[in-house]
Amino acid sequence: MVELLKIICLIENTAADEKLFFEEGLSLFVEFNGRNYIIDTGLTGKAVDNARRMRLPIDEIDGVIITHNHAAHIGGIDAIMRLNPKAEVFLRAGAQNEVFKKNGLFKSPVGAGKSFFKKYSDNLVLFNSFSEVCEGFYLASCEDFDDKNINPDRSYCAMSGKKAVPHNFDDESFAVIFPKKRKAEGLVLVGGCFHCGALNMLETVQRRWHGIPILAVIGGFHFSGANPKTLNCSTEYVTAQARALKYSGAEKIYACHCTGFKGFDTMDEILGDRIMYLGGGEALEF
Repeated sequence: MVELLKIICLIENTAADEKLFFEEGLSLFVEFNGRNYIIDTGLTGKAVDNARRMRLPIDEIDGVIITHNHAAHIGGIDAIMRLNPKAEVFLRAGAQNEVFKKNGLFKSPVGAGKSFFKKYSDNLVLFNSFSEVCEGFYLASCEDFDDKNINPDRSYCAMSGKKAVPHNFDDESFAVIFPKKRKAEGLVLVGGCFHCGALNMLETVQRRWHGIPILAVIGGFHFSGANPKTLNCSTEYVTAQARALKYSGAEKIYACHCTGFKGFDTMDEILGDRIMYLGGGEALEF
């Protein structure tokens, strides 16, 4: 196993370089152990355009990880798969259940439907709660968690018969990657939106990999309102999640995407120089 993990933000809500596209989505290019992976594909195919502009081997992808079945994370899948028709696509089996976003009396689908699962049936690696992508690269999910730590945004729903019920995010997963020769030297946690709550995910990691230092937590924290200068939850909730990150001992937190400006500023008050924003085009090495 190489002593290097490189994660490059292909696209998110901002761009660090004016030559790159940005959108309300997330896609990360991961170089690990001599292989290339994509974590989430963004809202459109613009992640591919950005990869080309950054001269990344976007047509040499070994696997695609979808953290959850929302358009901002799976919308660009066709653009990726056209270039990598044999790549494996990892996502939780729960992603097959339709999810809707409520807006008053109306609701609309938020992710890929049945046609996606039919189209990529030969590529799909569906898992319930845990999967190994390769040695040192795992996918996990929150099964037993405290409901009060789930993000308070209750606009997402699933159908139980003819009744809309709050979505339990049974499609959500996160990556845990060990970039060092010895696993005991530390891990990196990468999520998409942390709908289940950062605290719940941290507790899952700490139960499964007890005592292993967390080198970094990377992803969107889903604090942003419709305007990134507002919150979709209380300041108290953001503060509680930030404190959980602080007390976890995580060395660095790289926030992006749905964290929002207000959410980031609130986290910054708790985490100080341990938190940084990860914009499109920026890279991290471990």
